[in-house]
Amino acid sequence: MLKFSLRIAVVVALTGCTAPTERTAEPTKQPSAPDQSLSTLLIRAEQTDELTAIEFRLAAAARALDLGDANQAQQILALISNPYAMASTSIDYLILAARTAVKFRDAKSTLSYLGDPRLQSTTLTVDQQISIGRTRSDAYLQTRSFVASAKERIYLDRLIEESELLENHEQIFASLIKVPARSLTAQANRAITSDVRGWLSLAALTKMYQNDPLRQLEELNRWKRAWSHHPAARILPRSLEMLSRVVTEQPSIIALLLPLQGNLSPVGQAIRDGFIAAHYDQNGSAEIIIYDTTTASAKELVSRAKAQQVELIIGPLSKEKVTDVASLDLDIPVLALNRSSNNSLNPNLYQFGLAPEDEIIQVTEQVHSEGLKHALVIYQEGAWGSRNFLAFEHNWSKKGGTIVDTASFTNQRDFSNLVKGLLDIDRSEKRAADLRRIIGERFEFTPRRRQDIDFVFLLTSNPGPARGINPTLEHFYAEDIPVYATSHIYESSESWIDAIDLDGIRFCDIPWKLASLDTVQQQIQFTWSSAIGQLAPFYAVGLDAYRLYPRLQQLKELPDETLFGATGILRLNQNNVIERQLMWARFKDGKPVSAPMIAQ
Repeated sequence: MLKFSLRIAVVVALTGCTAPTERTAEPTKQPSAPDQSLSTLLIRAEQTDELTAIEFRLAAAARALDLGDANQAQQILALISNPYAMASTSIDYLILAARTAVKFRDAKSTLSYLGDPRLQSTTLTVDQQISIGRTRSDAYLQTRSFVASAKERIYLDRLIEESELLENHEQIFASLIKVPARSLTAQANRAITSDVRGWLSLAALTKMYQNDPLRQLEELNRWKRAWSHHPAARILPRSLEMLSRVVTEQPSIIALLLPLQGNLSPVGQAIRDGFIAAHYDQNGSAEIIIYDTTTASAKELVSRAKAQQVELIIGPLSKEKVTDVASLDLDIPVLALNRSSNNSLNPNLYQFGLAPEDEIIQVTEQVHSEGLKHALVIYQEGAWGSRNFLAFEHNWSKKGGTIVDTASFTNQRDFSNLVKGLLDIDRSEKRAADLRRIIGERFEFTPRRRQDIDFVFLLTSNPGPARGINPTLEHFYAEDIPVYATSHIYESSESWIDAIDLDGIRFCDIPWKLASLDTVQQQIQFTWSSAIGQLAPFYAVGLDAYRLYPRLQQLKELPDETLFGATGILRLNQNNVIERQLMWARFKDGKPVSAPMIAQ
């Protein structure tokens, strides 16, 4: 009786309801009855025999998952002591356990449940096949097995309702579009079934011509003629469905607002050259008018552009001028190349640029995804370091992380005292000295660093200080603590000898600096040597600005739509701000080695 009472208490805790004061015997209802709430299912599980209780608890776990509560589903499944008592409950338990595990991003357990022989040796219902297919697809996605994830959903096309096909096609396409075009083409040639081959070739052409909407549309129409009976030809993904609009609605006159004199002129010229290079590569038909923002106010330049019948403005560059533009009553769309200083918005203003906030957010997401919680932050003294440290502190606290200690550095060359203090090495040494004095004898001693650090976040605007800090951390027994940094840690023109002291540091950066698969990028780097040095990111901004502007409406109407740019994977948020997802790399033997570190 005590055991029974304890189980009722668990039910009360799970459901938030109160246990009934009196229970009367009555016929057991089927667990799947639509009139039974989650709490009713759990209570009835306590009122019946063990085998029927399993069915009730499985029904309750399914209800919890449908309500989006994976934690509760996990707790309910843990109440089932013998889920394999019957063949029918075995199937349901394995599927529910897999669905729960995938919610916790535990792909390994998910695939283990779905690979259980009990599922292979049984005739499954259509609903069970659909549930297994969707869950396995999600698990493959978490392991970055994008083609395998898509194949699971391609198979589902034959099982699901007509009303679910569009969303299924979106999921298939979203998975495949993450794969490089050359890999998609190669796998299409090897594909056994026509359905898979058609999807792979569709994604390949989309990826291959993503930077040229007109060519992309021509290739899509050619694909539709060749694959007229393919499921995707009947129900295209939304982004391809609106491709003809993207082509026909492109502006014919574009204004570039950039600083071509003064301190920002090298940056403005790099963006201009990147933009023009992309324009000539595509034989662009739009007329481009360039305005120097150092010669007039933002308001005056916008008015001048309007008078010259400009249909799209790209720029300005400085935060102050972007803020000025945001305050105007715009009737011309503007793709600004920075973000406003006061977070001001405007329905006709799109904000794009190399915002440091994107990198700070990506670092916090990465370390959080790895289960790291306790940060040690070393940042550069001054306005740049303080601003970025505060951004990290804000985002890290939102993730539930803690900062165990911080220190700022100047332009010093010796970081021994700074690192020793942060790692408590000096205290360890003092304790040893005190002990020697007390016992009056010398003895062997290895200092012990503090043990409450999961990772170091190193914030520096250039790699110079990191060359001193990173080896010093290793020298003082912190070689096992991962060190993270932003893109400022890496200069692509730096020799491997200069970067050897950065080995082990993990950092995020733009694809332009970590990969060179883009032919236009290669042409730009061949033409301008500065496109490999410190100005490299700004050539990338110019290139991406050209490729972004035809897609703005597409990105706005389709919130999940992305553009694979030279500055990152680009997405437009609800505030018309372009957010970037960068690549991850780690220094090895003085060279950055790219690595996909975030589960998709």
